[in-house]
Amino acid sequence: MPQVLQVELHPYLVQTALVDLAKALNIAVTAYSSFGPQGYLELSMDKGAQSLLTRDAITQAASKHKKTAAQVLLRWATQRGIAVIPKSNDAVRLRENLQCDSFELDEDEIKRITALNINLRLNNPAEIDPRLAIFA
Repeated sequence: MPQVLQVELHPYLVQTALVDLAKALNIAVTAYSSFGPQGYLELSMDKGAQSLLTRDAITQAASKHKKTAAQVLLRWATQRGIAVIPKSNDAVRLRENLQCDSFELDEDEIKRITALNINLRLNNPAEIDPRLAIFA
């Protein structure tokens, strides 16, 4: 039985059924691409999606808690029991990312962020070659 499931997971791709199944089977979930399209801009693979860092549900929670939008995105995942592996080359942002557990989002904030789901998969190997669909 697998112990960890690493998947693309962010408010545009919440994968609730998959996360619930993993939890039911005692499989830890690790999210990559926690910032959604932000990590795909330099690759021109953001699919035209609005940055999660500018969405009202995120910025309002950030303002309320005096945190960055990135910290809110990471907390949205970690508060749901999901490990995150955010990418940054900036030392200040790396330190900020580590502080994502210094506050709690309330239930309404979690729901508002989760409601951003549009099932947008940014890293879809099947788009490169259909034989790679097994990895999506």
